[in-house]
Amino acid sequence: MKGYSISDGFMGYVDGGYMLFACESEYIDYMEEEDDESSVI
Repeated sequence: MKGYSISDGFMGYVDGGYMLFACESEYIDYMEEEDDESSVI
């Protein structure tokens, strides 16, 4: 996971590009959910 803070929130790196999140913890939650969904068979 990688990203950076900006005045409007947090820019998190997702699937080859940056997405705006309200804060870093929302980005972390989003990435954890993505990992959980990808591990479901």
